[in-house]
Amino acid sequence: MVPTKEELNKGFKLGEWEVLPAKGILRRGDREEKPEPMVLKVLLALASRDGDLVTRDELIDDIWDGRPIGDEPINRCVALLRAHLGDKERPHQYIETLTRRGYRLNLEVRLNEPASPGAEQRQLAEKVSNQGRLWMVVAAIVVTILIAIFISAGPPVVRSIAVLPFENLSADPADQYLVSGFKIELVRTLHNVPDVTVKNGRDAYPGLEVSDIAEILDVDAVLFGEMLRVGDTLEVSYHVDHGIDGEIISSGEIKGQIEDFFAMQEKLAVMVRDDLFGESPQQLISARRNPNSAAFEPYMRGLVLFEHRGRGRPENLDIAIELFEQSIQLDPGFGPAYLSLATAYALLPDYRGAPLVETHERAIEVVERGIQADSSISDAAGAVYGFVYHKQKKWVQAEEAYIRATTARVVDSNAFNWYSLMLAGVGRLDDALEQILEAQKIDPSSPVINVRVAVIYTYLGESEKASDFYQRSKQLGASIETYLISEVMVLIREGRAEEAVSLVGAGVSALGGATAWIGPVYEAIQDPSMRGAAKEAIDAAFQDGQINPRLGMVARVILQDVEGAMEVALSLADPDDFSEMDFLFMPELRPLRQHADFPVLMDKLGVQDYWDENGCVWLDDSVDCPD
Repeated sequence: MVPTKEELNKGFKLGEWEVLPAKGILRRGDREEKPEPMVLKVLLALASRDGDLVTRDELIDDIWDGRPIGDEPINRCVALLRAHLGDKERPHQYIETLTRRGYRLNLEVRLNEPASPGAEQRQLAEKVSNQGRLWMVVAAIVVTILIAIFISAGPPVVRSIAVLPFENLSADPADQYLVSGFKIELVRTLHNVPDVTVKNGRDAYPGLEVSDIAEILDVDAVLFGEMLRVGDTLEVSYHVDHGIDGEIISSGEIKGQIEDFFAMQEKLAVMVRDDLFGESPQQLISARRNPNSAAFEPYMRGLVLFEHRGRGRPENLDIAIELFEQSIQLDPGFGPAYLSLATAYALLPDYRGAPLVETHERAIEVVERGIQADSSISDAAGAVYGFVYHKQKKWVQAEEAYIRATTARVVDSNAFNWYSLMLAGVGRLDDALEQILEAQKIDPSSPVINVRVAVIYTYLGESEKASDFYQRSKQLGASIETYLISEVMVLIREGRAEEAVSLVGAGVSALGGATAWIGPVYEAIQDPSMRGAAKEAIDAAFQDGQINPRLGMVARVILQDVEGAMEVALSLADPDDFSEMDFLFMPELRPLRQHADFPVLMDKLGVQDYWDENGCVWLDDSVDCPD
């Protein structure tokens, strides 16, 4: 008989463990484990089926309320749960993975309820049932062995692969730029393999088994590599491990000169492709050519610095720009250097406060020169065009460019990330979520992308999911200004006002703003009679330029000063202001959206023109657009 949730919440036994949901612990003898709430929910969902299959969709319905979240949160919870249960070794004793389908418990759930009349008869029936189960288990083992024999007759099917950071075997740590750059370029090259998902693993996951890594990243296989530099000679070796059993299914090594760097990574990519997916006459890089040897080093150093621009080191972007420019000067025909330089210029205002119009014009000029020099970058360049049009509130042109970039043969996670940002800016939150989850699938360890997933969930009112991604983003090194407003709203929703105040204080201080207004706003949240004093404090900070206008706007709505908030919003809709306004669509700003001047605001932002162009209508506090 399948146990009910009420019965499970009273406690149950699973193998050697006693599960006490009310206390949030797993107990075995004197040992206690305290899993995260979401991890415990996964265990309860599995236990409620008592050995039957639980599909991924059912887990999403039960735990994440049916919202599409991608596979990584599920994989992460199952991996952590196995670690708590001591069930990491294969074959798994407690939780079985049914490939592409879901999970089930291998052991019987035994409830903690006391015996009731008729227990002896039930025990006898259970004994008979268990004997039947024994024969079923024996039969299942035989079938499993036969399947394993059948599978072993051919190579394992691989449709997704994660590339982890390569290990630097050189004595000189300065060679790390070569090691990191090789891995970055390899990922880009493997993206050309058709019908295969390639994920950029930013973490080496020390201490985890291959099967755990594969589950966390939701891939069939994991690629590990290492590089040794001896003078100008590079020796690169790799092995690809199957995600189910950790067996090596492909391996090899290549050797060459630094000047043949790109040819080497393309050769390695071809080796991986031929081993895992079969030989093909397709060229993985058809239009790209190696830069001359002098241009190579500045490009690779710039590429690695650009990848690490967001971990508290925004100055890396300035240095990367100088290096990309050097590379172009040394080899005017090398297209990827133009594309990287244009992307860096496009981001310069956000990371370094550079003049937006000037730097964006520079980005377009650079990318157009790059397309003339190397036409192979033209589709990917759509992301740069889209980003610039987006900032200029030319929403239709931006979307056209983003679609070109996200449907190109080779895509970058930034294209999906920026397209998601644009869609959120015109109120299409569900579509924005779909695009950012695509970005997160490609680059699951990016702090910027995980922040944006959290932000979109916040706008959709999905606070629990948002909190999970905020926590993950911080662990990955996300900067506080990227999530300040949205996480504050989640904390307020959850009644954690003191934590919200602390976060605002830390964020405002980090941005160099004044904090004197924060205390009065907190007091007004607790005592509505203090709203007048709070508004005065915000006005004073605003006049001195010591408060972020968007943060002040949200605070005004919370204080029910909707008129004041709309006045600020209309001023920020000036054509010369290029900041994002996607936060206008979060649930807490509904009073602002109900204001009589909201249509005027949408018109000034250019959003109304986008809606009209695409046949979208504003209904019941949300925008409805044709597919």
